Amino acid sequence: MPNPGGKNGHGEKNPPPDDDLYAAFLKYARQNMTQEQELVALRKDFGYHIGLTSLKKLRKRLEIPSVRTQKLEVETVTQAVIEEVEKDPAHSHGPAFIKDQLRLKMLFAPRYLIRKIMVEQYPDGFDVRFPGRKNHRVIRVRLHASGPYFEISSDGHEKLAPSALRMGGVGFSISGFKDKFTDYVVFLKIFPDVRTSGAGGHIFLDFVEDTGCIPIQLTTDKGSEVGWLYAFMAALRYILSKFNISFAEIYFRAAYAPDIDLNLYPFHVLIKSIHNMVIEGFWRHFKEKLGLNLKDFLLRGKTEHLFNTHNPLHEPLFYWIFAPLIQQELDDFVNWWNNHRVRHQHEKIMPSGHVPSHAMEYPELFGALDCRIRVPPEAIEELRMQINLEEGPKSKFQAWTGLTEEFDLYASRVFLDIGAPKLTMEKGWDVFV
Repeated sequence: MPNPGGKNGHGEKNPPPDDDLYAAFLKYARQNMTQEQELVALRKDFGYHIGLTSLKKLRKRLEIPSVRTQKLEVETVTQAVIEEVEKDPAHSHGPAFIKDQLRLKMLFAPRYLIRKIMVEQYPDGFDVRFPGRKNHRVIRVRLHASGPYFEISSDGHEKLAPSALRMGGVGFSISGFKDKFTDYVVFLKIFPDVRTSGAGGHIFLDFVEDTGCIPIQLTTDKGSEVGWLYAFMAALRYILSKFNISFAEIYFRAAYAPDIDLNLYPFHVLIKSIHNMVIEGFWRHFKEKLGLNLKDFLLRGKTEHLFNTHNPLHEPLFYWIFAPLIQQELDDFVNWWNNHRVRHQHEKIMPSGHVPSHAMEYPELFGALDCRIRVPPEAIEELRMQINLEEGPKSKFQAWTGLTEEFDLYASRVFLDIGAPKLTMEKGWDVFV
């Protein structure tokens, strides 16, 4: 049927200015939009309603670049690809990533061409990115130690920390010290904080205070908490005058470890967490045999809606009930661990198939030396004074939120009023409510 007016059923079209459309299409290209997505964007951005055929005509008229229309020279693409790959010496970026980087620079090249160039110029990169390589296991080597306290590994464990429980900021961080030669756990305690430098320094002094000894070598990962550990191990092994500790400067060098060659036996070694296997392996056993159960008990307060983060009494009461219970569970676990028989390993150089406490108490029966370096209490006091001056007292890092002396008295009185029921992890929340 004739249409002399030239109007169709789609109504009047009021296209935006070409400059605005051109800028919009370049933005859509950088965002890697499909044609259908571009149609939606045009309707939203300009109220411009067109179909797919009109879109193609419009893009062609405005000369919008794309993989098909830009038709870059191979030399141009090659140079651009080389420039991008040179920024990635680890060869972690594949062809898709490089294509995206070029697109953001308005260089449109097909993926097959980019991949071909990368295969020719950087063939080793594809081997590096091969999926099977990403899950390669850490190379295991035989561990060596001359006896108890030759090397102690330390690390924090935060599977019960606030970030893991997600109960409004309450939780427990754990710090552990484990002997390499004997498999003996010498220290396992809960703390509000195990990550800051000041907290790490006070925890180390607590460890020395509890054991009365330091190892020849302390091994940790490269966390923020190890600054004071390094300084204290240096002071206790070979005091450095820059720490300005008068008692130590006079006494430590002659008394503690004067005959140990620092070049052969460093006092502190920092390694990646995945390589700190002496303590990391222990955390796996701890999680499987105790940690998951403790987490389930604690999370009852969340899943059964017993703990209210907006109640000012709930946080200190949580710590009043559960901090002693968690620590007792840790003490019991350490007692079991140190007195159980570890798995026998035929190729292990150090003891295996033994009881850790036996090897710790009688190292000579295992052909080993007792490497403990004894530290008197007055030396620990000197170091504690130093960190108190620079970081703050121990209570600043080890006090549970809201758990004051007044609250302790109040909670103790209420506890007696309800008959002082036996506190266990299983009954903890029953007492809480």
